[in-house]
Amino acid sequence: MNTYRITCREWSYFVKEVKANSEDEAREKLHSDVNSCETPEEWIEEWEIVDTETKEDHIKGWVDLPPASGSRAKS
Repeated sequence: MNTYRITCREWSYFVKEVKANSEDEAREKLHSDVNSCETPEEWIEEWEIVDTETKEDHIKGWVDLPPASGSRAKS
């Protein structure tokens, strides 16, 4: 029996509560630190399967990848 790695993507929605003097200020506060605001509601609308591969193929692929551009050599 094989083990499969299935990559999924989901669309999550959430409501944030922000105390501010104006809508513009509320948007700025949310943009600067979304995680500091209270989240009274959140839900997932839909999701989909993006990719499927065996665990063995996944490991081979990651091991055989060339280094990313701009990476530094180990000292």
